[in-house]
This record gives sequence, structure tokens and C-alpha cells, in this order.
Amino acid sequence: MIESDVRYQIDRSLVATGWILQAGHEDKNVYFEESVKLRLAAISIQRLGQKRPDYTLFDGTSPIAIIEAKKASVSDLGDALKQASDYAKRIGVDIVFACNGLTVKSLHVSSGLPLYLNGIEVTEFPDLQLLQKFRVNQSNQLFTIPKKVLKSRTDLIRLFAELNDDLRAEGLRAGIERFSEFANILFLKLLSEKGEDEIWRQLLRLREQDLLPYLNNVAMEQLRENYGGEVITGTAIQNPKTLKRIVVTLNALQLSDIDEDIKGVAFEHFIQKTTDTQNDLGEYFTPRHIVRFMVRLLDPQYGESVYDPFCGTGGFLTETFRHISQQCNLTVDALDTLNYRTVFGGEITTTARIAKMNMILFGDGHSGVNQQDSLRAESEGKYKNVLSNIPFSQRIAREVLNQVGGTAQYVRHADEACVLKCFNSLRLGGSMAIVVPEGLLVNRQHKEFLRFLLQNSTIRMLIRLPRGCFAPYTDAKTGIIYLTDKGSGQTEWFYRVTIKNDGYDSKRQQVPGINDLDRTLFFFHKACCPQSMLPENLDVSVVSVQNLASKESFYFHTSWRLGSHKRYVKLEDVAILKNGKSITKAATTPGDIPVIAGGRGTVPYTHGEYNYSGQVFTISKSGAYAGYVWWHDDPIWASDCIVVRSKDESKYLTRYLYMCMALKQAELYDRQQGTGQPHVYVSHIRDFPVPEVPIERQRNLLMEEEAYQKKLRELKMEIRIGREKIDQALSSFYEQ
Repeated sequence: MIESDVRYQIDRSLVATGWILQAGHEDKNVYFEESVKLRLAAISIQRLGQKRPDYTLFDGTSPIAIIEAKKASVSDLGDALKQASDYAKRIGVDIVFACNGLTVKSLHVSSGLPLYLNGIEVTEFPDLQLLQKFRVNQSNQLFTIPKKVLKSRTDLIRLFAELNDDLRAEGLRAGIERFSEFANILFLKLLSEKGEDEIWRQLLRLREQDLLPYLNNVAMEQLRENYGGEVITGTAIQNPKTLKRIVVTLNALQLSDIDEDIKGVAFEHFIQKTTDTQNDLGEYFTPRHIVRFMVRLLDPQYGESVYDPFCGTGGFLTETFRHISQQCNLTVDALDTLNYRTVFGGEITTTARIAKMNMILFGDGHSGVNQQDSLRAESEGKYKNVLSNIPFSQRIAREVLNQVGGTAQYVRHADEACVLKCFNSLRLGGSMAIVVPEGLLVNRQHKEFLRFLLQNSTIRMLIRLPRGCFAPYTDAKTGIIYLTDKGSGQTEWFYRVTIKNDGYDSKRQQVPGINDLDRTLFFFHKACCPQSMLPENLDVSVVSVQNLASKESFYFHTSWRLGSHKRYVKLEDVAILKNGKSITKAATTPGDIPVIAGGRGTVPYTHGEYNYSGQVFTISKSGAYAGYVWWHDDPIWASDCIVVRSKDESKYLTRYLYMCMALKQAELYDRQQGTGQPHVYVSHIRDFPVPEVPIERQRNLLMEEEAYQKKLRELKMEIRIGREKIDQALSSFYEQ
């Protein structure tokens, strides 16, 4: 986005938050650049001089905040905040914002710290009333609910743990059954916090023996009239004491201001206590930061439909509803569009009720959520966007596979069927971002299925998420497929991104600062071609699709990351690349010649013969360390590996080629194909870029390396001798 695009987006966000921008409007409270002179006092105009803020927000006749707009290529908004702070000090303003279209950053000028609302950093433009509270508070921290309420997340988890035994005593199965019962009452509590508190007041007032009849009859009937019978059902709890205890305990908590949908803590706690749901249904709680990342990546617009066929408790739907509602002024017509023509979801289990509850509590749109077997449901060509976390490794009947795949012979796996269902639900030109097992992206058995997607859409990104992202439900590695132009595009190249830092540590505690998800959003929204400069602080590469029309020879080619050196030659032009000759242990003869196979610096067994006399290096072909680069001074028997040596030592030294490839070890590992048994082939390395340097420079580099290797050997020897002396001294303490 150029700066004018960013300003348009800021304008929309301000209008949606209640600010008035129209020229001539008697209540106008947003002024742009030069027009601020119409509103500022003369002394403030004098202090500004020739400087003009992009946006100045007013409370009556007093300026209250400044916004500085920057184009999307400005990733670090620190300078923009400094610039806005300079304007702010001149006119007596203490709150500033900077926006590049992807990120909104805030600053409380007096403290030099970001704004925090109820302990959460402000990343959207607040309305006037909220800014007034910040100004009165004279601090970067504002709590609109008592600080003790912010402990409700912990209190709620503790409460679930305490009541778990009570719910088990009611005969309710662990996991979703118990949570569904609890969610009924939790829903009523949250409704009361939204102002619909008649039922809740009755539950608090009634005697224990009257609770069950009232809840199962009067309250249920009223809720069915308001929201439909499938949202909430009569409780299966038979002991009124249990029911009363839940109501009284929840009443002490303030929950609606917690920045998590109701599944966030409740669903996590109960699913951790059971294996039924995660084994049978592949149902995992998608972390909120992953949901937000995917919604912002897909960026659905007002007026577009969004579908999640495996919506679970509705995380993608609620976040989409929030994302789109911020793009428009919430008029009656806009709300009608949002509630009835925007978000749609399907879920096979009774968890669909929780999704409906979430939609009601978030705004609405619950009428678009249905309990259904989405693999069998009719949804072909209906939606502009799909966002989903597919159920992993389900068992699907052959008839369902055939129904989803039709005549397509490439759909042989349940994961493929789920992805294809998402894809088929898109209308022509539609887009989708979905979470999948990483094996679907890298395992060779899915090659033909990936080829189908590449032939029938534009894949923009294949993203690898860090292991542990979905802990505690699964430690399986996951990824994201992001594609556009369904049925009207064909993929020639895409970005492969590896997320190493998702903003959480190994204990899943949030870590402050910019993470790889933020960097990916920023990079992708400004990148438009494979020649775009790849960021140094993000593991991203350009992958070109080769021979897409051919089932047999189709493959991916990943670009090598290059530096500032200008001239390179391909490895195959300067080196001989040969596959080793496989040999089993039974076929070897007695001897001490190492057999080089698929390991990393390991020798599985030895042989009495060699097929290379030394001064070569090998690259492992298969196994976990496929791609490992290993130098050999002495004779070897090359087995499950690729042997590399220079074609002409007077032009390129074999040792120099080895040093270059060893430096790129991580990128060689990234070229592995397959997950059950990863492989690296000659075709993956033949275009390796060798820096073109004179032979004398190569020799000098090798001499330097040999000198350091000699020092290393001497240090190792010194350490070994020192260790032996220490051992001898210690041994003397034990000798008679």
C-alpha cells in the first residue's frame, strides 16, 4: 500500500469507531494536515510553524490525539511515533498513533510507553470516549474494569477444575459433554453482561429446587424465541446444588471484557482432560494469535462471504466478524449484511452450539452456523473466502472420499478430502487460508493433490508453523495453505515461509516484540513478485513450480538465498555429481573402509573396498539428515549419498566447493522431500550457486581454514591432556 491507501484505511477505521471526518459537519472532530489551522488556537499554530500532523483528533475545541500515516514499506514505526510526538508536544497533546496500513502503534508521550487497555496493548484506534478516559487518567495504562477482574482467566480455569468432579458425578463424559453443560450457564452469564440479564437475575433469586424447572422450561423457551432452539439446550445436570454453585461462582466474575472467546480457556481446560475428542474428531483449539494472523493474511472485505466447514467453537468466524465489522459504519443495513450474509460455518459435533453462542456474544451471525457433516453437506461454489483448521487424520469412509473427490483419482487421504472440501466451497476467483498437517505440504504421497491445487489456483504461500503451536492437543507439525484465484489461476511460483518465532516461548507464554507472524504479514502485503527483496529477518524463499503439466516430472525448485556477490556459477557446471553405489552390510567384505550412507557423520558399517580414494565430499540422500555435507580425506565406499568433486582443480577446488555447500547446510536440509523418509536428490543441488572467485583467492581461503583447523586440533589436544591430569589427581584421592 502506498500512503494514500493507508490513509483511506485509517479513514474507514476512524469512521467505524465513531469519529466524524466530513467537511462542513458541525460535529467534525478529525482534521487533516493544513486544515488543522481552522481548529487550533493561535498559539498552537505558531508553535507548529510549518509542521502539520497527518491527522489531529479533537475533543470539542481541544486536540486530544495525533495520527501519523506511513506507507506499508515502513516496517519500523518508531520514527513515525517520534515525528508525531514532536507535533504533539507543540500543541499540548499526550497521545499519538502511527499506522502503516498493517499495524497501528500507540505512544503515551509523557511516559514514552505504548497505551494499554486492561493490560492489553492498544493496536486499534480508540473512540473519543476511550481517549477522554486516557487523558483524565494521565497514564499509558487504563483499566475500564477493576484490576481484580483481569484475574478472571485464572479464576475461570480454577473454577472449571473445581467443578469438574461435580460434573463427573452427574454422569457427564469428560471433555465436550461437560463443557457443553457448563457453556449453557456461561452463555447466560455473558448475556447478562451484555444487558440481557433477566434470566440471570432469576437464576440468582430462585431457590435451589426451582432452578431446574425454570432453566429447562421458562428460560429455554425464551432463548429459543430469541436465538433458535439449536443454540442452547436443557441442562442434563440433575443436582440443583451443582447448578446453583456454578451460577453463584460465575456471578462473582466479570468475563465479557476478556480478550478471548468463551472457548479460549474453557475448551482448552476440558480437552486437556480427555483424549476422546482429539483422537476421534481431530478437533483442536486454534490459538488466537494464529487465527488473527490468518484472518489478516486473507483480509476478507465487507460484503464478502466467509465459510469455515470445520468451525469447532467458531474462532475463525468470530475473528472474521470482528475484522470485517471494523471496515464499515455499523448502520442497520451493514449489521444486516454482517449478521446474515457474511459468516458461515459447519461443525459435525454439538460444539456447533458453542460456535453459535460465540457469534451471538461477539455481535451475531449465529444463523449461518449449522451442526452438520460438512464433508457431506452441499457447499460447492458458494463462498468468496474459506478460513479453517481442518480435522487432522480423520477416518473417512470410501464413499465420502469418492463424494468429495468425485472422479478425481488424486484424493486418497482424509486430509486431502478436507482440503478439497474447503477448496470446492469457494466460488470462482475465491481465496482460502487453512491449517493443515505439515505432511500434506511436504510428503511425496500428496504430490498429485498439490499439483491439482497448483493447476487450479494461485498458491501465494505455504507456511510452516513451529512445532508445539497446537500444544497440548498435539505435537504434530502444522502448516498453512494460502491461495487465491480458485479456478481462474495457475501457480508458477509461491513463497515458502518457516515461522520460527510465533511470539510464544516453549512453555507457550507470550513473548513481547515483533515475531515472524508480524514479519510475514508485512512482507507479503508489500511483495508482489519473486524478484522482490527477501527480508533477512524472516525465513522465506521463492519456490518455482517446474513441469506442472507433467505428472511424472513435476517438482518444486527453491531459490537459493544469495548475498551481494555479483557472479555465480552452477555447481553442475564446475563439479561432477554422482550417486553412490548402494551396498548392504551382508554384501560387504572385511575391512576398515567407511561406508557412507544417509547419516550425519556416522558410519553404519565398514567394507574391504572403496569406490572413491578420498579428497571428495558427500551429501546424504535419505533419512532425517538428508542433505548433510561431509568431507572425506581418505578412501570411502559411497553408498546412499551423492559424491561431489571438481571437474577441474585448476579452476575450482573441491575443498572450496565443499566449504560453500557446508555454509548452506540449513538450506540443503530445507530441500528434503517426504516426511516418512526424507530425500535429497541430485536435481535439488545441481544449480547450487558457487561464488565465482579466482583460484588464488580459493587457495588463500583454504590456507586460512587449514590454519584454524590446526589451531583447533592443538586446542583439543591441550584440553585432552589437561583433562587427563585432572583425572589422575582425582584418582589419587581414591587409591590406597
